[in-house]
Amino acid sequence: MQNLGRAPRRKAARILRLLREFACRVRMKPLEFLPDAPDLFSVYRNLLQAPGVERRPGGWVYEGKFYPDYLTVGGASHAIFSKALKFCIGEGVDIGAGLWPLPGARAVDLYRGPGLGQSISDLANGTLDYVFSSHCLEHIEDWREALHLWTSKLKPAGIVFLYLPHPDCAIWQRGSPFVGDGHKWIPTPSVVRQQLAALGCAVVCADDGPDAMFSFFVCAQKSAAAVSLPVGQHL
Repeated sequence: MQNLGRAPRRKAARILRLLREFACRVRMKPLEFLPDAPDLFSVYRNLLQAPGVERRPGGWVYEGKFYPDYLTVGGASHAIFSKALKFCIGEGVDIGAGLWPLPGARAVDLYRGPGLGQSISDLANGTLDYVFSSHCLEHIEDWREALHLWTSKLKPAGIVFLYLPHPDCAIWQRGSPFVGDGHKWIPTPSVVRQQLAALGCAVVCADDGPDAMFSFFVCAQKSAAAVSLPVGQHL
């Protein structure tokens, strides 16, 4: 290029730069394939094309209501950690922890994160001080049996702390473009309270919400005379 004039050299340099950028883009995988990519990356492209969803600065409009982006990036549990840690003391687990386990808890998750491959079924009954779970129970079709299994692992006076999507949050309704069929049912504060009571757990703290994460929580304590049924038998 040293024999070229100044303008041709600039043009040639620009062409080479564009070629390098193009080659880099061709080799680059979509952002959602990066390690520990936020959940938003994997849904963004589909949401832009989903019927009934409109993009607005900082979030999405669905069924006439605005939902901020932070609702779709995962880690909803961070909003409840400070409250949960007032009750979740000692040895316990975070079921469905994903990439964001409750500090101090043993992570349990089927799909990702430090709890990958861990199962609460491997723990002995009556050995845990607490069971914490955030935005997990709604993914389980046979959730009553799952909740019975979880509470069976608690010691007498053990704590179960559940943080769940609020039923008024349309983007987390089964069948919405945001969750598809990933959510198997719609938790409500009253139904969750009733099932915990049936399992011999008394509510000690709760907030029916919705909070800033469009969620609610129920914290209950297992009684010494809690119901104990074989897994598979429903109340």
